[in-house]
Amino acid sequence: MKDIEKILESTPPDLLDPNYVVAVARHKGVIHWVLSHHDNLVLDWKKWRDDFVAAGHQVPDMDTMLVERSGIETVDQNNAEEFLSAPVTYGLSFQCLRDALLERFPDAQSWWDVDFLFPIASIDFDRKRLAGFYQIGPRLERYVPDGWVGEFADFANIYAEDMFPAVDKFWIVDGRDLLFELNERGRAIDPIGTKADG
Repeated sequence: MKDIEKILESTPPDLLDPNYVVAVARHKGVIHWVLSHHDNLVLDWKKWRDDFVAAGHQVPDMDTMLVERSGIETVDQNNAEEFLSAPVTYGLSFQCLRDALLERFPDAQSWWDVDFLFPIASIDFDRKRLAGFYQIGPRLERYVPDGWVGEFADFANIYAEDMFPAVDKFWIVDGRDLLFELNERGRAIDPIGTKADG
């Protein structure tokens, strides 16, 4: 798996485009950190495409769309490994994300300065559950496989320890919640909250 610093150094600058995002996935009890295009985190592309068609939009045929995602139309517990190893899904290490945050943390005035490091989706293949928490892009929680639960939720902050343990959060360092601290810095700068918290 590639780590974020190598990716940032060895790929075109558009990797920092807002369309590329971090997600956290649980598969067989193991946490995986991934970087991918926002659209690739839409688990059920058929449902997503059907909504566009129903709204009268012209969209590519499914075969054309699936080329981007190694032929996977619906990502679920049965093809999680294939999805996690697909060319459009870059694996990130926990330590790389932590190091990147620690390097930028002293100068960050708020979460907004390091938002690209934080996950916009939690995909739990074991529990068949997706939570999205993002500013823009497709409604990830709306397009989940049949039998899955999708929700828009601040999973980084509200999920219980059994759902997202602190030990798996790269922003918890020596008992300090750096995400909380970044949000507090932002509130001090922007007390009326004209920007949303991360």
